[in-house]
Formats: sequence, structure tokens, C-alpha cells
Amino acid sequence: MSISELLEEDGEKEMRDAFERQASEVLENEEKYRKNHDNWVIGLEVEYGSVDSDLNPPSREARNNIINSHDFLDFEVGASQIEAKTRPLNLSSISQLENQLATREKQVLESAENEDIRVLRAGTNPFVSLDEVERTDKPKYEIVPNFHDNNRHDVVQSRFGSEPGEEIDPRNAEIAALINAAQVNVEAKGFDDAVEKANFTYMITPYITALSANSRFLDHGDLGCADSRMPLWEKSHDLRSEDNIPEETIGPGKLGSYFEDLEDYFGRVREQPFIIHETDAAMDIGIGTYWKDARIKFVDEPETNTYDLVVESRGMSTQPTLKEEIAMDAFYIGRLAYAQSEELHSGSNEDKLDIEKVNRNRYSAMYNGLETKLYSPNGELKQAEKVLGEEISKAEQGLEAAGIEYEEEYFDILYNRIEDGTPATQMAEGYKEVDSGEFKNEEEYRKQALLNGLLNQKDDIEAEIT
Repeated sequence: MSISELLEEDGEKEMRDAFERQASEVLENEEKYRKNHDNWVIGLEVEYGSVDSDLNPPSREARNNIINSHDFLDFEVGASQIEAKTRPLNLSSISQLENQLATREKQVLESAENEDIRVLRAGTNPFVSLDEVERTDKPKYEIVPNFHDNNRHDVVQSRFGSEPGEEIDPRNAEIAALINAAQVNVEAKGFDDAVEKANFTYMITPYITALSANSRFLDHGDLGCADSRMPLWEKSHDLRSEDNIPEETIGPGKLGSYFEDLEDYFGRVREQPFIIHETDAAMDIGIGTYWKDARIKFVDEPETNTYDLVVESRGMSTQPTLKEEIAMDAFYIGRLAYAQSEELHSGSNEDKLDIEKVNRNRYSAMYNGLETKLYSPNGELKQAEKVLGEEISKAEQGLEAAGIEYEEEYFDILYNRIEDGTPATQMAEGYKEVDSGEFKNEEEYRKQALLNGLLNQKDDIEAEIT
């Protein structure tokens, strides 16, 4: 069945009608979402993979015990995944983010140790085979992946990866159970601000990806792609058919144009399949499956008269250490603040890079990390290291303009990445150091090579898988 036929089914039409009603109500009540302050309010969401002490998939029960022990943890599609959330912070210093996430991550690690589980900080979980994936036991984690597997067409290629003998078949929605992101949520001050923040976030995302690439390994092997998380998400959840619908219209990740306003944003969400048909929750379901690199979310709590508009940055894979992740968060927040600083742009916002060049940057960064050329925001094509050095400096200026304090060590981490390579590059070096001849079988070799790669990402070897 083609996507156009899927969208005409009765359940989908009812959901679109319900979504349109709920979106219209939001658009008619902008005042509820307006914030009359200049503070940067930030929240983090971090997804972790996990394995047992033998580097095998953990039991669903053990993983559930960890999540059920803490109210700041949540489930993801995979039974080996854990998601941690921070509370929204009125940010005056980047160290606030590190302190809160460190406190919560410590509790996660203590609970994991009690279950004999090791928590993995990486954009992919390379120790769990695609044929070993166990999903979280919740209806949506059966309905949504099954929908994509059952409605995929031949436009999706059958092999993914550049390393001979280590490619995988991406036509498998189980992939979502093995990929992990570190997301940043930024409160918007109103409708226009939300759209501007989302557009700048999309423009900035390739720079984030190039600097943070950390999802090169999956299914016990090296895919050769610096940050495979989003390319695999795009391919495994591609519903396009022979009707040649552009990938930016249907599917994760890519935008074909910047959002014009909130009504335009709602219109794009409305044209995606809802899959789960619960009309009362049409808004949450529609936005929840709108998997673009930047999206706008609504956090409504009528009982407390709280209505928040949030922009979510989705372009970063989970980083090898907490401090490296906070450094990347500082880069995103600072770079976004720079883009929106009237002080730094003579009374207006930064000009946005042409979307086609952003998308060229996007694929170059995902597949090649730092080993490529990127367009700078002024449209000049240069070596990625040169562009990113300039972008890191802008992020520092942005934090200073926003009045957000930061430690120099965060930016030392970022500048060092330009010199030392991304986590993906460092992991590949460690992985290739292991000689297969030292092991009794292929499985034992692969596990040790992957573990060695993860350990090679850090100078401090404590808890690379912790």
C-alpha cells in the first residue's frame, strides 16, 4: 500500500481531523505560551544502551527494575534501552546541567550494578545483534515498528555500510531499539521564537553531528559511517513507495525547507501517518512520531495552568562520557544563542544558510564526521575542521551574550576533538587494534574488539561501559 493510500484510511483521516482541531485551539491561544523573560530554560533527555556482565543483551526484567526505581527514567522501544531526563533548569551556568545529570546518572549506575547490568554511552549498541532485539513490553512499541516493517517498499536499499563483510540490512524497524540520542530541550518564548529556534537548530545540527559522531558500530561490526544513527533511522522507517514522495515530506530527519510559522509546522506534522489511532491524544501522537532533526513540542499541564513551548534538538548521538556530552550541549546552546543574539547581529538574528546547503552538510557530517568539507553559515565550502573551529568560537560568544557561565574545559574538549577526531574515529582505531587470531571464535573477538574501541575513546578508562 502506498503512503497516499495509507493516509486515506479511516483511522488516519479521523486522526488528522482531531489533530487539526487541537492545533487550531493552540493557534488561537498564543498568549498561554508566551514567556515574558529572557532566561534560557533547558532540559536534557539521554538514551543509554545496556548489556549484561558478559556483554550480552540484558533481560527485560532487569532493565525494567532499573527504570521503575527512578521517576526520572523512562522506557524506549528496546528492552536494552534506558532514558534519563533532567528537570527544566533556568540556566545561569553550564555546570548546572552537568551537576544534575551527574546526580541522576550516578543513581542509574547504582541501580544497574544491582541488576548486574552495564550501562553503555554510545549512539548505537553494537553488542546486541539485530536478530536478538527484544522490545519494551508496551503496545506502542509493537504497533509503530510493526507498521513500518509491514508497509516498507522497495525504495529502501538492502545493504548499509562501507566496510566489506560488516554491512547490515537497514530494512528493519528493530534498529530503533539499538540507537541512542542525547537530546536538548529549549523553552521558547512564543510561537515566532519557537519557529526561529527550530529553524536555527536544524541549520546547526550538521555541525553538532560532525563534532559528536558516535554511532559507527552496530550488529557486532563496523559500518564505516561516522554517525549512522539517523541514516539508519531514515532507512528503517522509510514508507515511501513508487509515488516518488520526497524523503523530506515523509520520514525522519530531513527537512526540505525551513518552517514558515507554527501553522506550517502543524501542517507538516499532519501529513505524516499517525499509526496509533487515539483521537484525544492526536497532538501528542503526531508530534511524537514527527522525527525530524528539530521539532517543536507542547508541554501542557492545565491543572497548574502551565503551558510550555519547547524546541527539541535531536541531532546528537549519546556521547562516551557525561562531561563530553555536556560540552556538546554547551556548543548547541551557545551556538543557538549566538544565532538569536541581536547584540551580535546589529539588532536582528543571524541569516540562515540555504536549506540545500544545510542538507548537504547533514549527509556529509553523518557519513564522514570531521573528514569532509562543510558549508559555513555564510555559504563558503571549507574543510570541516576549519568550519567547526569557527562555530565553536561562535558558541562561546553566544553563551557570553546570553549571560550563561561556562568552564573553559568544556570548550577544550570541543577544540581537542578537531585535533584528535570524533568518538567514532577513536573507537574505530581501538577496534582495529585487536587481532582476531587471539580468540577462539568470531563472537569472542568481536566483543573484545568493540570493548577495546569503546575504551579507546577515553583517557580515563572508568566506565566506558560502566
